[in-house]
Amino acid sequence: MNKIRNKLLLALILVTLLPAILISAYSLFSTSKALRSNVLGDQQNKVSLLRERINNHVSSVPSDLFFLKNSNALDLYTTSQAESGNHSQRLLLTNLRSAFRKFSEQKKIYSQVRYLDIEGKEIVRVDRAEGKSTVISDTKLQDKSDRYYFKDAIALEEGKLFISNFDLNKESGEVQKPVSPTLRYATPVFDKEGELKGVVVLNVDGNVLLGLVAKEATGGQQILFTNTEGYYYFHNDPSKAWGGAEDLASGINIYKDRPDVVNQLKEVKALDYVESDQEILIYNPITINNGKKVLGRMFSVVPKDVLFKPLQSYFWVFFGIALVSLLSAFLLASVLSNSITKPLVDLKDKVGKLSQGDMETPIEIKSKDEVGELAHAVELLRKSMSILMTRSR
Repeated sequence: MNKIRNKLLLALILVTLLPAILISAYSLFSTSKALRSNVLGDQQNKVSLLRERINNHVSSVPSDLFFLKNSNALDLYTTSQAESGNHSQRLLLTNLRSAFRKFSEQKKIYSQVRYLDIEGKEIVRVDRAEGKSTVISDTKLQDKSDRYYFKDAIALEEGKLFISNFDLNKESGEVQKPVSPTLRYATPVFDKEGELKGVVVLNVDGNVLLGLVAKEATGGQQILFTNTEGYYYFHNDPSKAWGGAEDLASGINIYKDRPDVVNQLKEVKALDYVESDQEILIYNPITINNGKKVLGRMFSVVPKDVLFKPLQSYFWVFFGIALVSLLSAFLLASVLSNSITKPLVDLKDKVGKLSQGDMETPIEIKSKDEVGELAHAVELLRKSMSILMTRSR
């Protein structure tokens, strides 16, 4: 009877578990896929939010630039330039410096506010550091005629805007120490007769921009901000930042750090992600000025064990439930198979005694199913055989 019992046990387990296994497997697959998608979506939203914060931070810069360009103080000064020997020109220059300083104090996001003449010489410069705006004296003003942003800006038409690369500020041809990340906005200045007079330049304090990025680089997550060539603006390890030839020239970039995904990274054109063995990189191009200027690329780098920790937790919960279900199904199947096979075993034993001539032992099986009916029929057979044997004597 053990063979029947085992077959019943196996059949009951399969009937009980097979649908549950199929449903659970589909549930695990679909839920895992949904969790993965949600986790990746959260990280992509995080990168997109950083992009929006950077855009919001610089969104007012063009209007600030044109406000200065069209200011009365600058208009009066450029007009006075045409009047050689004008005694009030110095007063107008002082007035312009005062206006630039007040502007710097009000806005607070510019590390430098400048006006350069058509030869690239600084006429007015206001530096802001440690919460204080300072007008730079004549003796410290510099010639910026060799700088690319001046050359590009002075060649623009009236009302046009130039946005520089995001790079390190240079003073007297050398990278400023400590380093000062800068994003420059510039526009040419014309007088009322349309004569070119100079360039207004606003240096956006890059440390504030990078501070927005640094706030998100927490909890085991690594945020990387690079230029279009892969050189870091921001890295959790500061020694890797600004490796481009025009900055600190260390040569360190994301392509050298991650050669296994270099081909995918070079094709970054929209919000997406790339996956390596140990981590996932969610990336997004960072553009400003309504998408006209590509500032660089933002990467959120998260180890898989951190990123998919909710998925791992779900898997272990699922595994625990499946194990409990398996044990429960086994116990239930054992009880059911015993309830079926035990009466059969009893009936087999009693029929065995009957076949050996034991006509006195009643065959009683307390079962109301077909086994009970079979036992009752055998009992009738035993009684009939007992009567016949008594008569034959």
